[in-house]
Amino acid sequence: MGTHVSEEFTIAATGDAILTREILPYEGQSPEFDRLLRTLRGADATATNLEVIVHDYDHYPSPTSGGTYMRAPPKVLDELDGMGCNLFSAATNHVFDFTYGGIEQTLEELEKRDLAAAGLGMNLYEARRPAYIETPAGRVGMVSACSSITPGSTAGPQSPSLPGRPGLSPLSVESIYHITEAELEQLEAVSESAGIEDIKRAWLDRGIYYNHDWNDPEYFHFGDMKFRTVGDEAETGMRYTASKEDRDAITTQIESAGGNADWVVATLHTHQGVDGGQLTGETPEFVQSFARECIDAGADIFIGTGPHVLRGVEVYDDSPIFYSLGNFIVQNETVERLPPESFERYDLEEKTDVAAVFDARLFDENGEPKGDLASVPFWETIVPECTFTAEGGLESVELHPCTLQQDQPRSQRGIPVNATGEKAASILEYVAELSEPFGTELEIDGVSATIEL
Repeated sequence: MGTHVSEEFTIAATGDAILTREILPYEGQSPEFDRLLRTLRGADATATNLEVIVHDYDHYPSPTSGGTYMRAPPKVLDELDGMGCNLFSAATNHVFDFTYGGIEQTLEELEKRDLAAAGLGMNLYEARRPAYIETPAGRVGMVSACSSITPGSTAGPQSPSLPGRPGLSPLSVESIYHITEAELEQLEAVSESAGIEDIKRAWLDRGIYYNHDWNDPEYFHFGDMKFRTVGDEAETGMRYTASKEDRDAITTQIESAGGNADWVVATLHTHQGVDGGQLTGETPEFVQSFARECIDAGADIFIGTGPHVLRGVEVYDDSPIFYSLGNFIVQNETVERLPPESFERYDLEEKTDVAAVFDARLFDENGEPKGDLASVPFWETIVPECTFTAEGGLESVELHPCTLQQDQPRSQRGIPVNATGEKAASILEYVAELSEPFGTELEIDGVSATIEL
């Protein structure tokens, strides 16, 4: 480090910021909220995952969304900036909720405020490249990608004759189903009798199989589902395979950031769970491998977001890996408008009462919580605060547990505050349990914990 920068670098990180309205008016009303703000503002860099598209409903909604059509007014960027967030990972499954116009305006609003955002761009080059900020501890670069990719959301490359396509930086992932030889024979028979094989042959004979790889002999293709045989029934099940081309493209950008910055942050937004599960604390193997590849390429810290629950923490090669930080803010219940598709999903005839959609989604016929609202881990998170030194590398990792106030009414639910008492202890003990398979030990001290390095 040069003499013009501080000897220590601190970075705080958060999970998914699903923010749809102002949050800073509550400053000064809750000691736990104010304590969280001090942590976020006190770090040299504070990274958050921007899981909303910001615009004024000027753009066409997509036929399908990443869940909720996650639009927020542009002023939420000012809220996150005011909270201390200065590094934004913007590659998420919601970027195409309002098609290309939504992406373009989000990029304009970020640029207008001079906010550093990675993972989203007007073309693939812009989406892949690092975003940078200047801090008292030096220059920080961020490289971001997403493996939960909705149709149409991937950024496209430019060519000499055509512009690129706005979108996200992809880490393309395939689901590979492992079955026994006997099961494959049954599947082949069904595919033949159902006419699937005739369809595949017809397209292959024409030489037109765009978006299909039915000519790949390594797998049996039941339509577009890919199967591979295994010798042992205990090895059956679904596994994920991440694209080597995308992995190489992302790690190349991390190496580039390492040559242009003093500190490098890598992030991945992923909803994939082990065996295809949702809201699972276990981390899929491809995410583990990719995170370590990012560290090997020069990232100082890896931050996972997306599954809406916490996952384990690993210290790999003196670098912290947070496989998922869960949710940071959840205000999706107060989006202002939804397209007809959202109402039709719940058989609602009235197409303007947004609250009715969330009532149907989150409460059963007896008025009891269900789905996300009934999931305790959905409403718990940690904010890690990591300190590095130029000479010695990773110096400390402190974990601050937070609750998103699951039991509060819709108007207050989803706002994070530092957890206290038994709630803080239970969150930290859960993180310790999830981190144990990675050899990570936590020392819990009241309302925070440190990782033993």
